[in-house]
This record gives sequence, C-alpha cells and structure tokens, in this order.
Amino acid sequence: MAFLEIKNLKVNHHTFEGTKNVLDIESIKIEKGTTYGIVGESGYGKTVLALTILKLLQCPPGEIEKGEILLEGENILNKKQKYLEREIRGKKIAMIFQDPMSTLNPVFTVGYQIVQVIKKNKNINEKEAEKEAVKVLEIVKLADPENIMKKYPHQLSGGQRQRIIIALALSCGAELLIADEPTRNLDVTIQASILKLLKELQEKFNMTVLFIANNLSLVSAFCDNIGILYKGKIIEQGRTSEIIDSPKEHYTKQLIEAVKSKKKRTEQINDNEVILEVKNLKKYFEVKNELSKKKVLKLKAVDDVSFELRKGEVLGIVGESGCGKSTLVNTILKLFEPTGGKVIFEGEDIYSLDKKSIRNIRKDIQIVFQDPYWSLNPRWLVKDIISEPIDVHEHLNSIEKLERVDALLKMVGLKEDAAFKYPHEFSGGERQRIAIARSLASEPKLVILDEPTSSIDVFSQAQILELLRNLKDKFELTNILISHDLGVVNQMSNKIAVMYLGKIVEFGTADKIFEFPQHPYTKALFNSIPKLGKEGIESLVTLEGNIPSPINPPSGCSFHTRCKNATEECKKRKPAITYLDKEHYVSCLLFEEGHNA
Repeated sequence: MAFLEIKNLKVNHHTFEGTKNVLDIESIKIEKGTTYGIVGESGYGKTVLALTILKLLQCPPGEIEKGEILLEGENILNKKQKYLEREIRGKKIAMIFQDPMSTLNPVFTVGYQIVQVIKKNKNINEKEAEKEAVKVLEIVKLADPENIMKKYPHQLSGGQRQRIIIALALSCGAELLIADEPTRNLDVTIQASILKLLKELQEKFNMTVLFIANNLSLVSAFCDNIGILYKGKIIEQGRTSEIIDSPKEHYTKQLIEAVKSKKKRTEQINDNEVILEVKNLKKYFEVKNELSKKKVLKLKAVDDVSFELRKGEVLGIVGESGCGKSTLVNTILKLFEPTGGKVIFEGEDIYSLDKKSIRNIRKDIQIVFQDPYWSLNPRWLVKDIISEPIDVHEHLNSIEKLERVDALLKMVGLKEDAAFKYPHEFSGGERQRIAIARSLASEPKLVILDEPTSSIDVFSQAQILELLRNLKDKFELTNILISHDLGVVNQMSNKIAVMYLGKIVEFGTADKIFEFPQHPYTKALFNSIPKLGKEGIESLVTLEGNIPSPINPPSGCSFHTRCKNATEECKKRKPAITYLDKEHYVSCLLFEEGHNA
C-alpha cells in the first residue's frame, strides 16, 4: 500500500461562463520516504491539487466531483474539517507555499507565529513551545535562532523567510510535506541550499515529499519520481531519469526541449555611440541603530558603480538578492536620490536636470517591474494602464489613444478585447505582456527589465524572451536586464555585470563571462545552476554562508567571508579593478597579484 494514493480525482471550478474541469487524475502513488515531482505550466492545476489534498480548496467555486485521496489507506476527502484540523494538517501533512510572505503574518514576529503553531498542535505551554521553536529553527540551519525569533518577516531575506516556512511545516512532525514551488523567487545559490536542506530533512525524518515545480532541472536533481500534469491530467509518470531520458508524450518532449534549447544571442561588435554612462554611482540609505537611537548607520546599497552602455546593447545584471541590482536601476532612474556619482543619458547628466527635463527623459527610459501582479493597478482596465504614459507625455484624444493601445496589445501578442479587461483576468505571462506594452507606450529608447520572467512558467518564459528580442530589433531598443536566472541573461545579454554587496565584481561581454568566468563569486553563481538530467541533490553546488550585511560589510574584500580562495591579504585590503582585456575586468586581489583565480 502506497503512503499517499490519489484515485479517480475530478475537481471542477464554477464560473459565470460555466463549469470548467480543473483536475482529472486517474492515479498517483507515492511511496513512504520518496519524493514525487509534479511538473506543468501555470494554470494546469498543480496548486489546486495541493490544496485539494489538504482539503483547503475553496468550495464553491471549486467542487470535488469524485475521487479518493488515501493517506495510509484513509480517505481524507471523507473526513470533516474539525478532524482534519485536529489530526491531519500540521501533524500528518504540511505545506510550504510558493510565497512565504503570503503565509507569514507581517504584524507578528516569526517567533510568535511558530510558537502559536506549536502550542496549538502539541498542547504545551509557552515556555516549552519557545524551546521547541528554537530547536526547529536550528534544524533548518538559521544562524542565531533566538535573535531570528524576535524579528518580523520583512526584516528577513527571501532565503531566511523560506527557511521559516520550512520550520513551520516541520514544527509538528508532519510525515508528508507538500512543497509548492518553494524556490521560485529565490536566487540560484539560495535555491540550491534550500533544496539541499529539504533533502537532508527528508532523510533525517523519513518524510515523504510532493514537490510542485515548473522547472524540470530542479525536479531532475531533487525528485525520485515525476508526473507530468497537462490541462489537469497526469499524461506521463515514472522514474525521473526515465522520463527525462526517454519521454513518451509530445508535451513532455516539449517541456524538455524548452529547457534544453536556450537560444543564444548573436554576439556582435557594437560601435554605436554610448547611450548611458554611469560614473562612480553611490546610493547609501540611513538606518537607525537599534541599540543606540541617536546613532545613524549607512547601508551601502550601491557603492561606487561605473559602466557604459551603447545603443542597441543589452546589459545583464546578476547577483543574489540584496546585492543592489534593483537599487542601482532605481537610482539610475532617479526614483532614489543618489548619494554620489553621475548618470549621463545621451550626453545629459540626469542629476543636474530640473523636474520637467527629468520627466522628458523618463519618456525615453521605461521599466518593466518584476511582478506584473503588483505593478498593474487592479482597479484599472488594461486600456487605462497602457495609456497612462501616453497621457503624461502626449496629448491624444480617446480614439487615438485606443488605437495606440490596440496596436500595442497586438504587438505583444494579445487580442484587442484585452483592452477592456482587468489584470486579474489574465495569466502571469499575459500580465507580463501588458506590462511590456505599457513600457513601450511612450516609445522609449532604453527599457529596464527587472526580473521579467521570474514569476512565469517555462513556456511563457520562452515566449516572453522571444517577444523581447523581436521588440528590441523592431524599435532598436537598448536594455538593462536584471535577473537571477543566468540562462535568461545568457540568452539576452551582450554585456554582463556581476554584483556583490553593492559593487560590480566582474564585468565583460556575455561570451567572456559565461565561457571564462574569473571572479570566484561568478564561478560560484554558475556552479549553483541545476542542470537537466543531473540526478541527485549532490549535483547542486551551494555557496556557503549568507551575503553579509551592507550596513556592516566585511573588512578588505567583501566576498572573503564566503570565498574558497581567500587569503589573509583578502581580509585586510580592498581589491582594485584589474582589466583582463579592453572590456573584461574583475575586482579581485588574486588577479592583482598575478595569481589564477
């Protein structure tokens, strides 16, 4: 008998347009202590399946028409909510949700939230629950757990928040862990460490894991078995290695091909004029010292950054969360007041201009934000969202505006009737297309793309990247691309800047950086990328330690606390920039002294 078995499960969703079948699963069997991966596109029912297993599906509009979900032979679907709350949720089955901030309450400390969960499920007093909470934080390898307990969710990094969610899931001894894309919004280095942690915990506690993902490379490293979910149906399942090496279904082959066929940009010598020049840019934030209210500390988010960008080029900026990527582009746009330095756009210093002139320049520089769900006004129709930049920079009548909006929607591959819908009526990939259309409304010259594919599945990602390539060629755009997906950066960029703790540690052409990375940090980033077909969690290489605080950075080279090649000199002296050729430089003492990194 399988530990978890799903039989003839049929789930529907009732809408004004009628009843839609969301899940129609004939059979899934998961053995005790194994990891089963569910892979498929957004909107195909992965999360609905997870919610149905826990009987958290909202009914109505959802409806479980028929089927069985057997946990150690007992049908969960027949159980009442009170029984599930008392015996199943937390104790037997726990879930790690996709976005930890949607799980954690922002008004309570993380310690309070863990303690409440433990108290309710284990019937113990406050002091005992606090001891249990500290233990479980130690299990998920959070440094200084007593201090972490006192912090609020917003005071923690993405990786720390994800570990808190894992701690919550483990706090009551769950035997089945449902992980719904637990690393989707994390950097590649943190992603590898979270997956290794999950595997260690699984082996330590003999847990069974249902792992939901749209990233086949992750699944191949993490899961024993895999099920391909297509439009609510499991069309193919079996051993992970067999599915990836010898897929039977056409859709499975397409999924694998989408991962393998990374279309690479053509490397061309660009002699165009410089469109953007950033000189010694600094952005420091003042932070009050918690111990001494009078003392003010400086958080060096961007610390002496310089680069040039020519017309038609794409600059990819990579690095872990908190390294200063988004702060850099927001300071370039003067959405943040700079602490020092210059930004010269088409020969004009942006920081020396008055408000009217800056508004005119913003017509030429637009940004596509990371998550279209939050960057698009949910109360506005799409036509109003897209036409907002037109209203600011041009004077068109209603008919002319609608014609422009229709043309933009067509350009990004959406139907004309999309203009009269709201953002929530679209998928993640479609919302990103709307955000791209909005950025093009003012006919800009430079478009900044902040993680444009981080919240969408592999097929939508490929379509968005192809769209961005076509639009770049059609409008002769220049781009700055921020991404933690190094595959995306490799496909799109001509030049790459690798950032660490507010500084650029390596800069060069995409070919040089990807084929001959030199800085130890760049090498560590590339080694952390999961590769399709590489089985076993040991195939993931992690970068040990957390990124240091930009308020109190390490002495000498800021990377020395995590660098395998660090020497005593690295702890004492800050590295200067060393040019390896005309367009490739690193900031590393090993090169200054003539050693190989």
